[in-house]
Parts: sequence; structure tokens; C-alpha cells
Amino acid sequence: MEGSTTTGPAAGATRPAPDGPPRLWRGDFAGVLALALLGFANLAAFYGLEPWLRGKGLDAAQAGGTIAAFTLVALVLMPSVAARVSVASAGWCTVAGFGVTLVVLPLYLIADGFFAFVGLRLLHGFGFVLTLVGITTRFVALVPPQRAGEAYSLFSVADLLPFALLPPLMELTLPRFGGDPANQYAAMALLQAPALLLAVLLARASVPAPSDVAGGPGGRAGPRSGPVLALLAINTAAFVAHAVLFSMAKGRATELQGEAVVGLFFALQTGTIMVLRLSAGKLFDRLDQRRVSAFGVAVVTVALVLLALPIGGTPLGAWVLVPVALLLGIGFGAALPLLNALMHRHSPPAQRGANINLMMLTLQVGYLFGPLLGGLVVNWAGYPAAFVLAAVLLAPAAPMLLRLPR
Repeated sequence: MEGSTTTGPAAGATRPAPDGPPRLWRGDFAGVLALALLGFANLAAFYGLEPWLRGKGLDAAQAGGTIAAFTLVALVLMPSVAARVSVASAGWCTVAGFGVTLVVLPLYLIADGFFAFVGLRLLHGFGFVLTLVGITTRFVALVPPQRAGEAYSLFSVADLLPFALLPPLMELTLPRFGGDPANQYAAMALLQAPALLLAVLLARASVPAPSDVAGGPGGRAGPRSGPVLALLAINTAAFVAHAVLFSMAKGRATELQGEAVVGLFFALQTGTIMVLRLSAGKLFDRLDQRRVSAFGVAVVTVALVLLALPIGGTPLGAWVLVPVALLLGIGFGAALPLLNALMHRHSPPAQRGANINLMMLTLQVGYLFGPLLGGLVVNWAGYPAAFVLAAVLLAPAAPMLLRLPR
């Protein structure tokens, strides 16, 4: 109940501020955001894994299979791990995840051969699953429903920031590591060591039970209720579209003779997402989250259609990528954190952690099937058809969101 309290650092999550909604920013909340940032660095740092694997003697199919092994671990293990991790055990689950990762990263220096690389990525994926499930479960327990929009906006910034910072930083410093990314992968352990220490400190602190932070008893929405299933389907479609965009945008830009604009395209998109989420987080809790997320989905759908227009060789050409990047930043910036906020609101307190972890799982599903479907369509009908497919899959999400109960 809203007036209940618990002992420990997280107890402030349950006390409403004297003149406003419950307090959000506390030491444990900031600590979990820091862990999310350091945890997602394990994904962002491996943006160049495919060419590195090819340089180690793997062919294209072997390199692709090795990269997919990481995702497959998440798909197989996340549902069962999330179902077994409670708020009380989430901290130690995070500790175990960072511990596994700390052991794995130096092994990139000595791994050799296809089977060794697959085993390494399977183990790395296992560590990431433990880390992500632990962080997400702990984070959900700290979020008052009245501040869900702001909280998930901040969380999404924490997991996005490594993708904005690490690739250019690693490219800049690669010569200092002898030109071998394996040295950089091993050096990532220097980030994971303080993360492990912080995870231990947070694991030793108490957290409120899910019913204490819920602001009231849970509703009837269960793990298989209509709103929960709808939000899982919408999130999957959103990440399929995001994955198609991420993997196919450079090819489409090349068709439009816009190779020089590719960097600007991704920078504008990422920058717009981050600025919107940082500046509008509090506003997301004041507006109808169904309508705002539906608006975001609609904007992304329009942007995908614009990418598919037959404008090659026209004066517009590659310059259409600039407004499209802004539209994608606005759309994804509004839609994705609010989908998590809506799941938070539509899940009973005891099931929030598991349901939000399922939302995280849809990211893995999207990035497994998005490039696969997109690649098949590109081989059949070209890059525009891939963006049309993504738009068609995403378009029904807007009316589905508007039909959710308030």
C-alpha cells in the first residue's frame, strides 16, 4: 500500500513526497542505473565482432553463428531465470552476472577456433542474462508506478549511452591496443571490476517488497492477460523494426548515394532519442502514455515508409536520411520507454519483474529475427521492401496501444 514502508535504503520508494509523487532519485536507484550502463557496455563494445572473427579465420557463416550464440542464450535462459529471480535475490544475481563477465572478457585474448569462440560467446551470454535479469528485477522494485514514465526513460538512456560512446572511443584508442580488438575486449574487465563491487554493495542493501512499491494492490492483469500479451507483441514488432533499420540503413544509404550521411544519420537518431528521454521524462508521467506511445509508433512507421520511397537519383536523394533520422529519434524516443512504463502499470506488483524481463527478451527476439527477415526480403526485392515489411509489422501497434485500458 502507498503508505507502507520498509527498512533499508530503498524505503523511500514507498513514501510520497509532501507535495508530489513518490521520490525517485536515491542512492540505490542511481546505483542500478550505473549498473545498467556498465552492463550494456558488454554489448556496445562488440560492435566490430564480426570482422574480428573473420580476421581470426572464421568464414561468414561461422562468424554469424558465433554472434548468434550470445542471443540464443538469452532467448533460452531469460524466461526461466527471470521466473526464478525474486527482488530479494536480484542483487546477487547481478553479482553473479558481473562475476561471469569479469572472467570471460580476458578469454578473448586466448580463444582460437570456431568452437572455442562459440563456447566463449555462450558463456558471455550467460553472464549477460544474469546481469540483465538481476538489474531489471531490482530496478522494477524501485519504481513507483506514478514515476514509471520518467524512470524507464532514464533506464533507456543508461542502456543507450554505451552505444553512443564506446564505438567512437574504441576506434580512437584501437592503435594504443596494438590494433587488436581482443586487447580492448580484455580491457573491458576494468569496467566490470568496479561494477562487480557496486553490485555487491547494492545486493547487501534491503529493497521493498513488490507490494510495497506498487502504490496499492495489483489489478487483474496476469502474465497472460490481454494488455500484457499486447504489449509484448508491440515491443517485439518495435524491436524487429529497430533491428531492420540498424542492419539495413547503411545499405539503403549507399543506394541513395549517401555514404557520407550515414554517420550523421545514426548520430542524429541517437542524439534525438537521448535528448527527448532526458527532457521529457517527467512529462511522460503526466500525459496519456497510450496515446504518446501510439504517436511514437506512428512516427516510426512514417519514417520507415519514407526510407522505402523511390527517391534514388533525385535531388532529395540521401538528404531524406536527415529528417528520417529525426523522426526515428522522436518516435523510438517516445515509444520504447513508455511501452515498458505501460507494462509496469498493467502488471500486478508480484509479476512486474518477470514481465519487464520478458520485455527485455523481446529485444533479443527482434534482433534475431529482424536482420534474418530483412535479409531475406532484401535478396528478394531490395532494401525498400525490407523497410516496407518493418512498417507493415509495426503499423498495427498504434491502434493496439489506443485500445489498452486506461
